[in-house]
Amino acid sequence: MNFLKRLGSSSGMGGGGDQETDLVEREPIVVTGSPSSYDSTTEGDGGGAGSTSYPRLDSLFCLVCPLHTSEEQCQLHEAFCTSVHEMGGEVVRLERGDEEEDDQEAYLVVSLPNDMIFRAAEEVSINFPVFEGVEEDESPSIWERIMDIFETDEEVDYISAPFRWDKKELFAGIEDPNTFFRSALRSYLTHHILIRTDVSKKKDNADGINIRGLNYLKLKGVYSDVFILHDRPSTLHRRQAFKEKDDDTKVVDPRQELWDAWRQWYKFQPLWKVRNYFGEKIAFYFAWVGLYSESLILPTIFGLIVFIYGLSTEKVDINLAGDATQQVYKFFIIFNNKLTPWFGLAVCIWGTWFVEQWKRKSNSLKYEWDVSNFEQLEPDRPQFYGSKTRKNPITDEEEWFYPFYKLYLKISCSATLLFFMVGLVVASTIGVIVFRLAVSFNPLLTSILSSVINATAIMILGFIYEKIAYKLTDWENHRTQTDYDDALIIKLFAFQFVNNFTSLFYIAFFKQYYSKNEIFPGVNKTETCDYSYNKTVSIVQANGETIEGPETFQSCFPMLMMQVAILMIMKPIPKFCKDVILPTLRFYVIRLYKSCKDNGSPDAATLEGQGEKKKELIDIIEEDRQLIPGDNDFTLTEYTEKTIMYGLIMLFGTVFPLAPLIAIICNLVDIRVDAYRILWKNRRYIAQRAEDIGIWQYILEFLNMIGVVVTSLILAHTLDISNDSVLEGIDDRWLVAFAFEHVCFAIKFLIAYMIPDVPSDVQFKMRKEQFQVNRLFERGPVKKDDTSTNETTRI
Repeated sequence: MNFLKRLGSSSGMGGGGDQETDLVEREPIVVTGSPSSYDSTTEGDGGGAGSTSYPRLDSLFCLVCPLHTSEEQCQLHEAFCTSVHEMGGEVVRLERGDEEEDDQEAYLVVSLPNDMIFRAAEEVSINFPVFEGVEEDESPSIWERIMDIFETDEEVDYISAPFRWDKKELFAGIEDPNTFFRSALRSYLTHHILIRTDVSKKKDNADGINIRGLNYLKLKGVYSDVFILHDRPSTLHRRQAFKEKDDDTKVVDPRQELWDAWRQWYKFQPLWKVRNYFGEKIAFYFAWVGLYSESLILPTIFGLIVFIYGLSTEKVDINLAGDATQQVYKFFIIFNNKLTPWFGLAVCIWGTWFVEQWKRKSNSLKYEWDVSNFEQLEPDRPQFYGSKTRKNPITDEEEWFYPFYKLYLKISCSATLLFFMVGLVVASTIGVIVFRLAVSFNPLLTSILSSVINATAIMILGFIYEKIAYKLTDWENHRTQTDYDDALIIKLFAFQFVNNFTSLFYIAFFKQYYSKNEIFPGVNKTETCDYSYNKTVSIVQANGETIEGPETFQSCFPMLMMQVAILMIMKPIPKFCKDVILPTLRFYVIRLYKSCKDNGSPDAATLEGQGEKKKELIDIIEEDRQLIPGDNDFTLTEYTEKTIMYGLIMLFGTVFPLAPLIAIICNLVDIRVDAYRILWKNRRYIAQRAEDIGIWQYILEFLNMIGVVVTSLILAHTLDISNDSVLEGIDDRWLVAFAFEHVCFAIKFLIAYMIPDVPSDVQFKMRKEQFQVNRLFERGPVKKDDTSTNETTRI
């Protein structure tokens, strides 16, 4: 059924094109700054009633709609369009291609009026700037002046308050809705409304769904694709009161401006611009990885000192005619020197210092970006469904809720399956060990083949478990998006942690033991560390006399170090192929295919009569549709990769002091690669709000704690103590490990206690903001001609 033939554009949206019949007849709606037509090169000045300001690209949602659908899909589509029209929004049909083709599709462009977006902003309690601010320190320190040279953000942080329509006159810039809403915020609020636009007349949730909005329609196949558009260059008309002419024309390209600031690797990231374009969730990720990279400078310098010291002091006798593996391992012994234990201590302390610094940075950004209370006021996920109703204890309104005991039972089932999958990972590692011991042909070929089997098993199990994790988290029915994300992250990270660190734990703590003992009783097979060395020890003879003599020892330290180095170097390569090489190839293949098929443009006959503005909009939609669809959550894979690298440094950085250097190089490259691809190669991500990095902060603290334990065990069990080592002469190595662990924990707790989570200046600004907002809402707006109180100052 070609139900789109019954759908026309809303009034005025088509520019110079012929007017079509509306799906639902309604009276023209006149609201402040309501959308009326589209022009990609002009944005209106006004926002007054009846003004003809054009909707911004960030307020348009593009729906790809098949023309041949079922009756049920047709009814759902009509119900959705009716709901949008009743809200005062517009649904515009843009056809492409030949309608007689079986694969014919049409574009639907959905836009909402500004008054609806204002109501949504009030509903979710979004903060907006008011006319007063906290005074900024007029005498910055020398250090602050130096740091200003590397700043890329010029945004002004104003005192803000939750938006209230009845107090709209108190908010700065509300007279122009086009600039009042940030780009990311406008798309967030539009998406918030559309996914909660219920198209069902049912009053129950027999199918487990409370809200049947845009996500539900995509699931049902009503729309095959949904995306938003990147910003394009626009011409803004800004009135200059101090000039003779009325208007000053300035061409603005927000996306290019963001990239120009972001690409300067020697400067700080433009976090405010990132937040304004992509939302707080993505901005928090880039803020975190930026601080992570900066903090790596100290352990990188210390690691280089350890490396140089080893080169200058350790005598490495490499015999090129000898066994290749032995000679390579001999070189790696340079990392085992007097400074190695101290480097392990420094890394453990650095981990706590970094996390405490991030807490301060996170709380500062949380205040400046006005998301301090986001999780308390976070709306329910549209996918959440309740099995019972109750009265909300705060609003006294009926609401759906899901009993806690059901959620607890589901989480318990998910945890059981997680432990089962972790057991499979451990079993696959044991299977590879058994295979290596059972096969008796060429040792080098056996090692390569066992590595391939292990990597294949990890990839297969990882792929299967990722699918299971998403299904389980959907099944658990979490109420908010933050709760959903936290539950998903725990599942995925726990599996990735075991997947990546099992082999390292085996080499560090078990392989050396099994080099002297049988792995399986009755099986005359033992492991080997592939490296041995002689050490002078006291030997008790049969007659009771003690003499000094050499003894051969197996050492797994070089093998462990090489394994950590390989992981650090090879870990970013699959991600680079997945995020850059394969999507780029896919993009050019699709573009070449479309170019060969229809010369890369819609059919001219179809576009005829739609108007120049609609033609231009179709070109923009076609261009963005060819971009690579992004993941549902861009930050999930990025955090996972970075925390695994962080874990390698915290747990096994002692055996490979160059790990921080590799991490900082990977981060600096990855930041710019990610910035480029999300701006120019990927479709625009729908903005998401957040007040911090979520459960990832607790994962970092977990890695810090377990890192101390693992480092202590490495010092006691794995690290080889040469004759001139700082620990030479100490017989009880476990006592050293015990002392190291307790001293390290004491220093870490002391650092965490002494560094406040919230900077003192932020605490002051928060108190002053609360006071000024309360006073402002009590007395009302200041008069425009009152120059003594009309100044807006920076924070």
